[in-house]
Amino acid sequence: MLKKYLSKVLMGNIVSKHIVDAPFDRVIEALDKAVTENQFGIQAIHDLKDTYVKKHLTLDDDFEYKIVQICNAPKSHKALTQLSYDMGLMMPKSIVVARENGKTVLRFMKMKPWMVSLMFPELEVASLSKHVAAIMEKIIKETIATATTDK
Repeated sequence: MLKKYLSKVLMGNIVSKHIVDAPFDRVIEALDKAVTENQFGIQAIHDLKDTYVKKHLTLDDDFEYKIVQICNAPKSHKALTQLSYDMGLMMPKSIVVARENGKTVLRFMKMKPWMVSLMFPELEVASLSKHVAAIMEKIIKETIATATTDK
């Protein structure tokens, strides 16, 4: 209980979670569109349902879970080559799309700029971190808007 309280006070909500009233596949399509429109690209999609099926694990009929990794190649290249190769630990950005209780849920980790600054004290990365967090929020909002609009 104390650990959870301290985490909330010190770090806030690191996981940004958004419930979407739209089919899973429509959310994935909308995410792809929003990522592209925000000058990012999808680097990889890790389909955990596929992974678990291959391992013969028992899944609920409604189980879907994809980790979508996105990157803005020119900006990540600049961060690595002009700031530090250590910045690669924060790349690529991951967005989780999953089915939970009959709903599609989007999640991503929103590190607060001061947290990233503490992780890389020798670098001035707070403004960059704030900028990336704003883009991630924008991608999520655009995904939800597109996915919930009737086609």
